[in-house]
Amino acid sequence: MITVGLIGLGYWGEKLLRVFSALSEVEVRVVADREPARCAALDGRFRTAVDAGAVCADPAIDAVVVATPPSSHFELARAALLAGKHCWVEKPMATHLKDARELVAIARERARTLFVDETFLYDPLVQRAREWIHQDRLGRLYHLSFERLGMGRIRRDSDIWWNSAPHDLALLRYLVPAAVESIRVERFAHLQPGIADMCVGSARLADGASAHFYMSWLSPVKSARVVTVGSRGMLRYEGRFAQRSLTFYDYAIADPATITSNLIPIPEFAASETINGGNEEPLALAAAAFLDAVRTGLPAPSDGTRSLKVVELLTAAEQPERPMPPRSDE
Repeated sequence: MITVGLIGLGYWGEKLLRVFSALSEVEVRVVADREPARCAALDGRFRTAVDAGAVCADPAIDAVVVATPPSSHFELARAALLAGKHCWVEKPMATHLKDARELVAIARERARTLFVDETFLYDPLVQRAREWIHQDRLGRLYHLSFERLGMGRIRRDSDIWWNSAPHDLALLRYLVPAAVESIRVERFAHLQPGIADMCVGSARLADGASAHFYMSWLSPVKSARVVTVGSRGMLRYEGRFAQRSLTFYDYAIADPATITSNLIPIPEFAASETINGGNEEPLALAAAAFLDAVRTGLPAPSDGTRSLKVVELLTAAEQPERPMPPRSDE
């Protein structure tokens, strides 16, 4: 039995409480939130606290789950790790690169699991997409397109790049073997001065492939989509939890060197395989992966060391375009 303390009962914290409390090998020992009304809404089903420090200080707790706004992730995760707890922290693990590096260093020194909730990595459809790419089903990779749109969840303590891009940068690194050579982002703040609610990013990969990112908190269309284009095939992943699907497209384009007309013929283009998401919940699979990492000490796909590269990319995109450091974690 692993005892867990949860910090944060907001939109995502409620989901985490449901997922962890449903696991037979977990006891949720205490739930903390600085708003007493949220704790009161639990109707006595869990022991509650308004002070997050009480969670980290409890000697009976094995692991702390941090589900608070991004600006507080570092301090709470740091306190948990220094108290000797394993730590699950929402993405991004920190909003400053030096802080993320400090968390990774503390987890390593204390021999504790630092797990970042990059939920999509635990979707079986994403894992299948990775198999297709690594098995060369798509051929040479040309381009990856990431789109994350929808109304709501507008933050005040961090912008859309730091809130939404961690999902897609984690997916990019998970799906594609090649390192990111350069990355940049252009951000647009319409609602709040200095806090972007829309952004467009692009990246160049070491194997010649490219990627772009389009994210918005202001959109009538709700989407969490990845399109990957290769020389022999394409795939489309829809990650919205109620509409999850993965589709593979076969296609062929005539050799431009043999064409004299202005238009290059496309003799083949068709969706040849579609896999719809099942009843499994990626968040529950992520929670199971966290418990496995705690038990075994083996790193999960979103462990702190790997997720540190996501924070590096988030940070690098804000600087003038420059080469990325070598990919050294794999």
